Amino acid sequence: MVKKIYLDEGHGESKDSGAVNAKEGLMEAQLNLKLSNYAIAYLKANYTGFEINRTRSDRTFAELKARANKANAWGADVFVSIHVNAGGGTGYESFIYNKSTSTKTKQLQKCINDKAMATAKKYGLGAHGNNPNKSDNLSVLRNTNMPACLTEICYIDSKDCELLKNEAFLKDMAEAYAEGIADFLCLEKQSKLKETEPKKETVQQVKAPAKSEDKAIGTVKVLVDDLVYYNKKDWNAKAGKTKKGDVFTVVEKVKVNTAYMYRLVSGTYITAATKYVKFKSK
Repeated sequence: MVKKIYLDEGHGESKDSGAVNAKEGLMEAQLNLKLSNYAIAYLKANYTGFEINRTRSDRTFAELKARANKANAWGADVFVSIHVNAGGGTGYESFIYNKSTSTKTKQLQKCINDKAMATAKKYGLGAHGNNPNKSDNLSVLRNTNMPACLTEICYIDSKDCELLKNEAFLKDMAEAYAEGIADFLCLEKQSKLKETEPKKETVQQVKAPAKSEDKAIGTVKVLVDDLVYYNKKDWNAKAGKTKKGDVFTVVEKVKVNTAYMYRLVSGTYITAATKYVKFKSK
C-alpha cells in the first residue's frame, strides 16, 4: 500500500519569516523550504511506494490549524514539520505532542532523531540540552491525526549559523530526515541509488529590517500557542501567529496606546504582556 508523507515547511515568507539572522543573511522560512526540497528530492530518488504532500513550495503562508487540517484531509501516514531554532542556544532537537502520544509517534521521532543525530555529529553538532527527544503542546502536533514530529535543525542566532550557511550540512540533514521517515514507514529502496540535487531556487538576500545600529536588548519566549505578531506598531496590523516555545531577539520595548510591544530584530512586533511572553535581558 502506498504511504502518504506530509512535509510542513515552517512559517512562510510572504507573511511570516520565522527567525532571522539578518547579519548573516539567514531567514528561517527560506531554510525550511530548502530543507524540505532536499528531503523530497532524496526520497524520490531513493525510495518507492509513497506519495508526497506539503504545506508550501514557495513563499506562501498557511495558518497552523490549516496545515494540520490539510494533512488530516489528505489522510497522511506521517507528518513532519521542519524548523530552524532561535534563542541563542546550540544543537539539534525535535518535538512530539506531550499529551496522549502514541507509541507510533515516539517511534517516528526515534527514527528521525537517530539519523539526524548521526549526521549532525559529523559536523560537530550535538543535541540541544544533551537530549534531542523533546515534547510540547504545539498546534501542528496537537491537531494532526497521524504520527507527527517537529524538527529544529539548529540555532540561527548562535555559532550554529555557520552550519546553516553550509549547503552540504543542510543537504545531509534533510536527507537524514528523509531516511528516518523511510525507516519508520518501511519504504522499499530503489534498485539504484541516484545522486540527488533539487531544482535550484532563486532566494532573495535577507536584508536587515532593523537599523544597523540597533543592538539586541534580550530575547522573548512565547508562552502560548497561536500568539499574534504584528508588522508595525499597531494592534490592528496582524502579520501572523507564533507557536509556544518560539524565541525571538528583541531590540526595543515600545509603548503602543496604553500597552507595550517588543520590536524584534526581524522588524516585526509582539506583545510585551507577561501573560503571553517571557522576556530575558541580554
